[in-house]
Amino acid sequence: MSRFALSALAAASLIGLSAYAEQEPGFYVAGFVGAGFPSDANLRGTQDPVAGAPGTAGAPASINADFDSDTTLGIALGYKTPWEFFGLFHTRLELEYSTLDVDVSGGSFNNGSQPFSGDASIDFFLVNNYSDIIWDDDQTLVPYVGGGLGIANVDANILYAGGGATSPNFVATDDDSGLASTVAGGLTWLTGTPWEVYGEARYYQIRDLDFDRRFIGGGQDLFNARVDDDFDGTSLTIGARYKF
Repeated sequence: MSRFALSALAAASLIGLSAYAEQEPGFYVAGFVGAGFPSDANLRGTQDPVAGAPGTAGAPASINADFDSDTTLGIALGYKTPWEFFGLFHTRLELEYSTLDVDVSGGSFNNGSQPFSGDASIDFFLVNNYSDIIWDDDQTLVPYVGGGLGIANVDANILYAGGGATSPNFVATDDDSGLASTVAGGLTWLTGTPWEVYGEARYYQIRDLDFDRRFIGGGQDLFNARVDDDFDGTSLTIGARYKF
């Protein structure tokens, strides 16, 4: 056999072994960055009763807030387990922290048309369960599916104008946490080194968020209300994992 043939055989063997080694159980760290696309918020509630102003109690407070897309980023500590199902699905577990900061781009109060501004910050703390779909030890492109469950903290500051005002005189604001869940899918490129590169599409939902809606003109409190909604959205990210 020629030296060239021997060299080619050795290289192919090393590539196969390194791809196989990447699929072995072990810990890894990961980081990602991308774009987040939050859905509109539809906050609903009724005004609180106020002494001396009985006519304000029970009035609806219906706030629709539109958000811009913005950057999301996160880090994770993961473990590729030895668990395999149906000879195809290989389990990975992760602890993830990620964040998304978005600006309010518009909205309406009680179906009116008012100027809106403000922002919202979302922090996710998730336990993820992914399944890598592997059908060949020499595979270098690995699709995966999965999702996560945990807690998300939302710090909202939604400003708008009401009662004919031309500048914000109401705010829906608070710092609240809710049950967060995600569904995700992506594709990993095994580079033949401890590094892996991946892209992911994700849908998230945060349940039962409550915010305090207040009148901020002149320090009056005649129009206070509690409003609530679920937050959801999608994201597209790219990231890297390092196995150690």
